[in-house]
Amino acid sequence: MSDEDETARRWSSMGEEASVPAGAPIGARFQAARRADRANPAWSFETGWSQAAAVVAEAAADAELLALLEEECDGRTTPDEGLLVELVAATDRLQNHLAGVQATFVEELLERRRGSMGVSRTRDELALRLATTGYAAETVVARAGALAGAPDVAEAVRRGCLSPRKADLITEATDELGLAQARAVQQHAVVFGADHTVPQLRRELEAAVLAVDPAEAERAREKAVARRRVVREPARHGMEWVSALLPAEAAACVYTAVDGLAADGAADDERTVDQRRADAFTGVFEEILATGATVGGVVVPDRQGRRPVVRVSVTEPVLAGDEQSPAVLHGYGPITAATARRLAAGGVLEQSRYGGTGPPGAGGTGPPGGAARRGLFDPMNEVLPPARAPGVPDGTDPERLVNWVHARLEWVRRRTGGGGARHSNTDTADTTDTAAAGAGDPLTVMVGELGLVACDSYAPSRRLRDLVTGRDQTCRFPGCMVPAWRCQLDHIVPFDPQVPAWAQTVETNLQCLCAHHHQGKTERVFSVERDSRSGITTWRTRTGHVYTRLPERVDLSALTVQLRRDAAAIWTGEDVDDVFWWDDPPEDMTPPPVHLLDERDILPGGDVLEEITNQRGNAA
Repeated sequence: MSDEDETARRWSSMGEEASVPAGAPIGARFQAARRADRANPAWSFETGWSQAAAVVAEAAADAELLALLEEECDGRTTPDEGLLVELVAATDRLQNHLAGVQATFVEELLERRRGSMGVSRTRDELALRLATTGYAAETVVARAGALAGAPDVAEAVRRGCLSPRKADLITEATDELGLAQARAVQQHAVVFGADHTVPQLRRELEAAVLAVDPAEAERAREKAVARRRVVREPARHGMEWVSALLPAEAAACVYTAVDGLAADGAADDERTVDQRRADAFTGVFEEILATGATVGGVVVPDRQGRRPVVRVSVTEPVLAGDEQSPAVLHGYGPITAATARRLAAGGVLEQSRYGGTGPPGAGGTGPPGGAARRGLFDPMNEVLPPARAPGVPDGTDPERLVNWVHARLEWVRRRTGGGGARHSNTDTADTTDTAAAGAGDPLTVMVGELGLVACDSYAPSRRLRDLVTGRDQTCRFPGCMVPAWRCQLDHIVPFDPQVPAWAQTVETNLQCLCAHHHQGKTERVFSVERDSRSGITTWRTRTGHVYTRLPERVDLSALTVQLRRDAAAIWTGEDVDDVFWWDDPPEDMTPPPVHLLDERDILPGGDVLEEITNQRGNAA
């Protein structure tokens, strides 16, 4: 029985059919069908099919259908179950239709920016505007270009009968085929894909491509092998997916090895086979990080001047067990305090100068170890350090910094009546002895009086690299999550050989950028400024759009206190804006007492962050 016959049978079973002209607007046809349904004694809210449902099922994906769905959303009428199913399906058709409309606009934008660089920069700008990842924006851009060359697929998407994901599968599968072969496979796939799932369509496409052009299929496979990669995808509860796109035979090799390692479990091993596979997979790479080399003797190269390690940032109170604020696993995000303490057991501790989210250089930036612990909670205490005095440079303007340092050195020279030795091309140790400026060393002045770390060369020193990568954690382009250790260090104000290097290669004029976004900044596709006090970077595009990137938080103590207090207020129903945290909080909200370390020892001016690296390859 055809679909038309089945629809007619269903309609006839409901009694009198709605009588409206065929060309009437969908709203009029829908209301007439609904009246006919309600007039039928057999109709009920549990009806599996109705004339109104049939009208929605046949409606085109357009503005009229959208208006109908909006009207049905207001809750003034109660649809039957069959109609509800069709309303859901109609919403899906509209989403598909809008994806096609979006592709049309993206393609027009690409036409105005011809060339590979236009594609790349359009991807970056759309990622900013849509507040999405570069990968997601690249998918939108690639889809637009592909649909422009696949009219049958584009029409199916615009009609709403093919999802964007299915359209992507079809265009990707036929990308390497000749025009005639591609068109034939696309027409076949459009019909097949309308009623089949994505995995079913993928298998059908594989068979169709192999059948229509075996030689081209082999060439396409060689190109696909060149796109092999490994990616990470964060999951909840401190978990993460690691996925690899590999040739099928290589994937079989990996899984066979992992499955073999996990096959035999001891009698008292309570792990499932899936858990043993995961542990065996992890163990291979833990051993590589622990030894610094593969089984075959290939040495793991240094990154940013250091051997690759997994890093965690945690405050001393959390490490001591006195607080339960989340720690930060670099490259992933927040993890529980208990997890951080377990990892720290075998880790190496490195004290960091950053005690909060704010930048250094003008006083402590710690979390609420000071004001928040002693009085009213102000989340800005965690974010902003004290402002610099008027006229004191923050290192973001090299020429201003040069003038200030030279003036300071001249003042010291006149005061002491002496000259000064030249500085070495190394970072200078922190000092508060301003008389040391008499040695004529700009780096000494910058560290001792401005609190700024710099070096007198274009390439940052190891100390400066560690400082900036630890501060930034990821690429500073909005939305980009490439880890800092894989990034390049960028001079925010471009390096000028005519200006002393020590005034440019300074922590407040450096940021981490991945190679892609570093190149975009170099080509002036984007411009960027960084506020040294807040750590916020502001990006501007050629179209005039402005985007900001907040600094990464490595200390979540303030957030923890704030949310617990808000939860207490919700629980009690009282306004606690002017209540101290320790003023009779609910019993389950009481913070643990300090007992392992004296607070005065661990909070000299804010919590001290600890960077933990584990020589066994574990995060700590």
